[in-house]
Amino acid sequence: MMVKKQTFNSEDFQGAPESNVKKGSCLIYRGEASQKIAYFIVSGSVEVKTECVDGTQLLLYKLQAGELFGELVFMGVSERTASVYAVENATLIKINERTWERCMQNPEFLKKVYDILLHRFIDTTEVVNRLGQSTVHHRLCIYLISLPEWRQSNKGIIRVTLPTNTKLATMVNCTRERMSAVMRHFYKSGAIEKVGSDGEVLLSHSGLLEMTTD
Repeated sequence: MMVKKQTFNSEDFQGAPESNVKKGSCLIYRGEASQKIAYFIVSGSVEVKTECVDGTQLLLYKLQAGELFGELVFMGVSERTASVYAVENATLIKINERTWERCMQNPEFLKKVYDILLHRFIDTTEVVNRLGQSTVHHRLCIYLISLPEWRQSNKGIIRVTLPTNTKLATMVNCTRERMSAVMRHFYKSGAIEKVGSDGEVLLSHSGLLEMTTD
């Protein structure tokens, strides 16, 4: 049985300054050199994301009031491992190295840190495992997003002629029946729109990206 995730409180960081951030603000960029600053969420929430090989961002987990982010900077990590965005207006406490070292002298605080690291590991592992389970749905998305016609389009929509379901099934290693069912789902979502005979369709780049997270 999973242990309930522990949270911190403002009193843990007495003397550290508060700051208000607006919805949509990027608080940490993945890959940037780590400043010795972490954050405690007093109110609001943030999303922690990483970047996929195709340039899209993948949500790892969401953090609420009472939680920390950026704390790996105090554990020897030289670059930020993920990007963090405010999904609503939020109030944060900025934690510098001196404050962190003082907090770590408290055994109860130390237990909370170990607890959040465990939960972060579990949450991230679940995401990685889902990515590793390459479904027909996902393989078809990757094929369609990788079509060379996208390089000539700046509108986010391309008009192409797709292979038959039988050929698509062979390309992504599934049965024709399974491919037919998956294609119906793509049409229903609007990611693919029929515009002519002989397999001519419109593909929506944003629609396909949304399908990769289904």
